[in-house]
Amino acid sequence: MRSLQLSHSPAGRAAERQMSHVVRWLLAGGMGLALAACQTRGGDIPYAPANFPPSSFETQGIMQEDIPLGPLDVVEVAVFRVPDLSGKYQVNARGIIEMPLVGSVNARNRSADQLARELESMYGQRYLRDPQISVRVIDGGQQNITVEGAVLDPGLYPVRGTSNLLSALAMANGVDPQNGNPRRVAIFRKSQGQTIAAAFDILDIRRGRMENPTVYPGDLIVVDGAGTRAIYRDIIQALPALAIFSNL
Repeated sequence: MRSLQLSHSPAGRAAERQMSHVVRWLLAGGMGLALAACQTRGGDIPYAPANFPPSSFETQGIMQEDIPLGPLDVVEVAVFRVPDLSGKYQVNARGIIEMPLVGSVNARNRSADQLARELESMYGQRYLRDPQISVRVIDGGQQNITVEGAVLDPGLYPVRGTSNLLSALAMANGVDPQNGNPRRVAIFRKSQGQTIAAAFDILDIRRGRMENPTVYPGDLIVVDGAGTRAIYRDIIQALPALAIFSNL
């Protein structure tokens, strides 16, 4: 496997940072893409396909009870026959929820069921006899999307639940006005065990000619631009087992 060589100039370091995010995504099951620098449509990725499915986060249910809890999650705690202890509680930025009587409880990286068992133990030690507690996630907290390519600030960005493509690009401070091609923006998504892709024209979205698509936690968004093609070719050659488009 050959190494990836980049310049030590500021542009080279920026490209290296950009690759680090994409490589992590590709290693998790992503794909490569062929992008050109001119502001035109085209390429192998279909534009705004009608059957572009939601991500596995949506089809499996972001709120499913076995997903580890994290900051900004809101849970509903039900303590059987003790309504004063029951209610809705939000996980704070440190992964903690504040519960009556027992105080701070660590919820980070615990499932809703694991949190319920912990609460039963804490309340059972001092306050209740054989407590029966259930916990249900009613509002998912932060998950990440990745925005790469010709944007001003590529990287990982948190989203709550779902967002849309224009909002995702705004978090990355928009398409690079010098090098970006707003007419070719690709969304790569993992759905039902496969990686799928669709392209979108930002200019047409802003003009109301194309739908502003929903983006989900785990999506990879890549804006076409100068240098993007070479970066992806190096990544794909370093990961030969991946399926790639024929014109790379």
